[in-house]
Amino acid sequence: MIRVSGRASFVRTRMHLVFVMALLPQIGVAQNASDGYDPNADGSVRVLMVQADGKTLVGGAFTGIAGQTRNRIARLHADGSLDSSFAAADLDDDVLAIVVQADGRIVIGGGFSQVGASPRSRVARLNADGSLDPSFNPTADGDVLAMAVQPDGKLIVGGFFITLAGQSRNRIARLNPDGSLDPSFDPNANAVVLALAVQPDGKLVVGGGFTTLAGQPRNRIARLNADGSLDASFSPNANSFVRTLALQPDGKLVLGGLFTTLAGQQRNFIARLNSDGSVDASFDPKANNLILALALQADGKLLLGGAFTALAGRPRNRIARLNADGSLDASFDPNANDDLRALAVQPDGKLLLGGDFTILAGRARNRLARLTADGSLDTSLNPTANSRVNAVAFQADGKLLLGGEFTTLAGQLRNRIARLNSDGRLDASFNPNADGGVFALAVRSDGKLLLGGDFTRLSEQARNRIARLNADGSLDATFNPNANGRIVALALQPDGKLLLGGSFTTLAGQTRNRIARLNVDGSLDAAFNPNANGNVNALALQPDGRLLLGGGFTTLAGQPRNHIARLNANGSLDSSFTPNANSSVFALAVQPDGGVVLGGSFTTLAGQPRNRIARLNADGRVDATFTPDASSTVLTMAVQPDGKMVVGGSFTMLAGQQRNFIAQLNSDGSLDAAFDPDADNEVSALALQPDGKAVVGGSFTILAGQERLFIARLSTAQAALQSLDIDGDAVSWARSGAGPELALPPTLLFSLFGEVYAPVGTMQRISGSWRLSGFTPPTNQSFYLRTRAHLSSGQYNGSGGLIESTREFFIVPPPVDSIFANGFE
Repeated sequence: MIRVSGRASFVRTRMHLVFVMALLPQIGVAQNASDGYDPNADGSVRVLMVQADGKTLVGGAFTGIAGQTRNRIARLHADGSLDSSFAAADLDDDVLAIVVQADGRIVIGGGFSQVGASPRSRVARLNADGSLDPSFNPTADGDVLAMAVQPDGKLIVGGFFITLAGQSRNRIARLNPDGSLDPSFDPNANAVVLALAVQPDGKLVVGGGFTTLAGQPRNRIARLNADGSLDASFSPNANSFVRTLALQPDGKLVLGGLFTTLAGQQRNFIARLNSDGSVDASFDPKANNLILALALQADGKLLLGGAFTALAGRPRNRIARLNADGSLDASFDPNANDDLRALAVQPDGKLLLGGDFTILAGRARNRLARLTADGSLDTSLNPTANSRVNAVAFQADGKLLLGGEFTTLAGQLRNRIARLNSDGRLDASFNPNADGGVFALAVRSDGKLLLGGDFTRLSEQARNRIARLNADGSLDATFNPNANGRIVALALQPDGKLLLGGSFTTLAGQTRNRIARLNVDGSLDAAFNPNANGNVNALALQPDGRLLLGGGFTTLAGQPRNHIARLNANGSLDSSFTPNANSSVFALAVQPDGGVVLGGSFTTLAGQPRNRIARLNADGRVDATFTPDASSTVLTMAVQPDGKMVVGGSFTMLAGQQRNFIAQLNSDGSLDAAFDPDADNEVSALALQPDGKAVVGGSFTILAGQERLFIARLSTAQAALQSLDIDGDAVSWARSGAGPELALPPTLLFSLFGEVYAPVGTMQRISGSWRLSGFTPPTNQSFYLRTRAHLSSGQYNGSGGLIESTREFFIVPPPVDSIFANGFE
């Protein structure tokens, strides 16, 4: 079987676990330029659960959250705003456990006796909209502290109770999916049950304060077979409470709590067991106080929350992260000022934290906060440039590259090129110092950075309009193609070659009119010379290797092509593609269905009226149904996996509605009424973060009613969903909701130890996903898969960044069915 850590709901098959992602509905929540995640609960947060749609259920002791009254349970959008569609359930006491069933209904446990006006003793079920399910009322006589859903839909419940559903059940019980008591399951713990974990084989691990279970001595940790009988082979024997459990993909089990010995060995508050229940001798982080929460990341790293102030001999205040081998992650130290009680990992890798804290990472965060994957606080981005931002591109590590005409950023000297850390702070180590405008950026898979623009010097060296930086920001001395005119568009091919567009007429000492291609080493590709007679503003590679060009040209490769054209993979003109715009094309974006969206100053396309924005079907014909009709030039676009797109430019009307300089269109071209950030001046650059937030650059100084000088970030209430999974010999990367659409098919990479990755192949698009077939995974050992893909961004969509997703796997091959062992069926 395959088991991967995650928060999506799953169904079990004989061979593997398949994670299911729900497509998101449209969400009517306006964008906000103060995009930091800060829901601000007024009481302790005790449990967090990320739904399949990316929304987060929050339970605890609070009575207010996100500025609204919510008694002990609430649901938040991806940006931390309150989901008003989720009924205010109004409980009279704490919510301490939450599980989501396969049908989307939500079971809650705690100390409450009322849900709204209805009596519900310590366990209840809510419909997906938060309303009470009247059919479900098991009634416990003591607090419910832990719950887990089995693959068959039955619900395991643990806590302080001694009766459930009117029957004697000492601290642990099982409910059928309809809420009735399962009479076959009665393990009978003699003290509290605090933690539950269902293994892939159906066995159940139980943690708590008990010393007997099923009539046998079991000190605070035990395992039950799928039928509820005691697993006699498993008896680790902890000397004090086990509060939290986390199952690793390889079957090992991490325990946290108040214990200091396990199986007769010293283990201070945290330990790991092998799948047979023996203590993992290699894992001994040594906390100095209680561990209350554990969560596994997809890359195998382990998050810990609790009351500790030291871990592995280093100061760590109540939150820490361990590498997969159990060593302390030295780069992660958010530093909470009070207990951390709940942890959850979002589909985009961001980390949700709940507890009693009011300060995290040096910032006020009342009991609920979100960290980026690098451990920095998710705060608003407001670096304050002193002039226009033209180019934005994300690195694979989440850092953001900015290019433009600015000379200061975040109050520091930064001449036209800068880098921000993922939390929005200026990267002090990066300062290449360009003497002219930067209009395009591209990030290579090896971490090197490409710049195009008007500059003639970079890092105090002569570099005419095109340059390459090493990953640390130093100049790559081996790369100097030397263009004689502006470069505004860069596009990296899958083979590492670089396409350039602009107003230049020579490159590397050779005639190249406004479009050229460089080999990986920076030398000119002699075989590629399409020869445009006017500026090339925009480039977009299709998955089949063909290249779309937009600009001011009217001939290409000696043939008439008005402002838009397509080249075959070998650089020859595609004679079948002749849309014929009547004025310049500035932006191009390829949608998931193969359609191409164009932005510019044109008013007709293929002889049909199309005001500054249009869509071509995959065959090059104008899409008659797509007519948003912008009042002025469209300069930039950013497409989501669901086909929605953010557009920026100099327009003030779009689709017949007022939209000042920025707007969002649905996939059919209709206006998204909920999105209206209302800039006060031109938006010329866009990039979508992996979590769906939009980074916006341009000439504006006000966005969404707040001062934002030339650069800003907008929140999104819609979650960015992804799931990397294996099904037989096929690897799939599902992506939906918010976030950036890929510029090219992703590459799948493999690593045994999560350090050096080797390419496996290029994934191909299928419905809602990318897939690579023919992969033979190793068995009975951990390994890592990573997907890496390029994104388009910036002014004229002329820049490109990277996105990566990494997950740890452990595959146990299915047993040979003895009845067919002779090969006959």
